[in-house]
Amino acid sequence: MEKIIKGIKQINKDKVITFTEDYYKASDNKTVMGEVQLREILFLDYRETEAGSNPREYIGLKKANLNILESLLEDQNMFRILHSGMIVSLVNPNFTNKKSIKYEDCCLTNGNQTRFIILILVLIKLLRKTAELMNITKHEFQSLIEKYFSDNENIVDLMQYVRLKHVNEIVSYLGNSRKYENIFKTLNLNNFLDTRIRVQINLVNAVIEDSDNDLDSYVIGTLIAEANNNTQNVKADDIFGTKNKETLNKKIFKDFKKLYGNVQIEFRLGEIINSKQKVHILTLLRLVVTTGILTNDNDIFKLTNQRIPVYRLFDKLLKRENVDHTISAISKLIPLLYGIRVDYIEPYLQQFRRDFTREYIEKAMVGDLKKTAIASQVDKLKNDEAELEKLIKRSINYNIEHITPVLIFRIRMLFEEQNGKLDLTIPKDNRIGFFKGLIEAIYRKYIEKKLGALPTSLTTVVREKDFYEYGDGTYIAFKNTYKLHETDYIKKNQHIIK
Repeated sequence: MEKIIKGIKQINKDKVITFTEDYYKASDNKTVMGEVQLREILFLDYRETEAGSNPREYIGLKKANLNILESLLEDQNMFRILHSGMIVSLVNPNFTNKKSIKYEDCCLTNGNQTRFIILILVLIKLLRKTAELMNITKHEFQSLIEKYFSDNENIVDLMQYVRLKHVNEIVSYLGNSRKYENIFKTLNLNNFLDTRIRVQINLVNAVIEDSDNDLDSYVIGTLIAEANNNTQNVKADDIFGTKNKETLNKKIFKDFKKLYGNVQIEFRLGEIINSKQKVHILTLLRLVVTTGILTNDNDIFKLTNQRIPVYRLFDKLLKRENVDHTISAISKLIPLLYGIRVDYIEPYLQQFRRDFTREYIEKAMVGDLKKTAIASQVDKLKNDEAELEKLIKRSINYNIEHITPVLIFRIRMLFEEQNGKLDLTIPKDNRIGFFKGLIEAIYRKYIEKKLGALPTSLTTVVREKDFYEYGDGTYIAFKNTYKLHETDYIKKNQHIIK
């Protein structure tokens, strides 16, 4: 048993997917297809990764999931034939051979229900090897995680979304059926994990290279996940946005609607079509969270690129009493922050991406990237200009949802209210230079971090306190040069939500 678990953990640590036979790769390099063993997909990430974010959590033994469970137990040889398979998005794949693909980050964009059923069966087998099937206690469950997975942070993070009630739901179902209880008791874990499943892999980088839209890997991966899960009945943004639409419009987005009346607010992803002038509620709410008006600093870092926790934060705020001053301040902040994103962050990031592409191609050609994570790839491609350019573009690309929070965090003491209107204490004549310089400094450090030897995934790195220190020196220099006045606007309007 220990050997089996060690092997599965190594798959996760190595960030590799290995097929049972040579995979099929499409001629346009956008898709790979084949079959893998269940052990390969057991701990694939699915939440807020560089390759996108899957909004669909495991929903328990509904009819479709019950069918999957019974199919898994009854005939593993037929499972891959009867099951439609899984879809995975990968960022920066490395095709090591005809059967294996290493990757920088991944997102299980479709098939999360199946994966959780498989994972829960494995966990139950570890806890109830030969004993009678009975409900698993919280202590047993936590001890299992501690025993087998405590040395792997990524797996521990994923395991927090395995709800004990869902584990015991399957335990109870098995215990109440003599047929499935007997099958489960005689199930060999190693043989079970050898079961094959079909997998389609979307190579996000190739999609970006051929896309006319200015989309990054996170956005494309999330679009794929949303499209694959469009039959889901309930999503986090559906619940929060639909339930609170009237209140949000009246209170939180009041000033935004006055100043940006031509921009439609999307309360449910995809509900507004054929309109370029739209913004999703999550984009606006994330901007607010980064200021710290609702959280302590440590929670700001953790909330980067999170979805459901942000909705929960505002859900709690709207239920509180005596918070009108905070809500009013947030309403004034939103149009100001949105304007900074649209007028400065978006255009300058696009400009710097072009500039940095040229800069890093030159560095590659003269051998200045030898100490980076892409050194070996650069050596292989230095005589192929087109492929080298593609490599550099992938390597220096950005996720705007990583960089925007850092910039807002840096300037959060420069908000000033005068005569009921909120603005920055930065003189208007100095704003172009200020934002251009600060965005360049943050983006440059972001690239250096990506090209270095990351201790963990980039998604984890951007949720750390050190990441929010980017641009600090540049900000201080500008503050002193322009003699910028810092205020307590956030502090005096703050309402910490636990």
